[in-house]
Amino acid sequence: MSTVIDSVDIKGLRKVHFEQMLAYLENREREGWYYGQRKHFEVRHYQIKLWLQMIIETLGSEGAIIPKRKVIRT
Repeated sequence: MSTVIDSVDIKGLRKVHFEQMLAYLENREREGWYYGQRKHFEVRHYQIKLWLQMIIETLGSEGAIIPKRKVIRT
């Protein structure tokens, strides 16, 4: 049986979370490490960086919000 992930839930995160992830990517760029095939790693790295930059830019726009995560109490 397969599990399909068709979206990524970012509820409860803030702009600073994405800025921190971007900082990790930038640190990797300075250090130059990678794993697996470098070409494929660099493509994934670039795609992730663009995704984070898009989110950060959007969250910098007036009125942009990420809904709070619902807390389920048991």
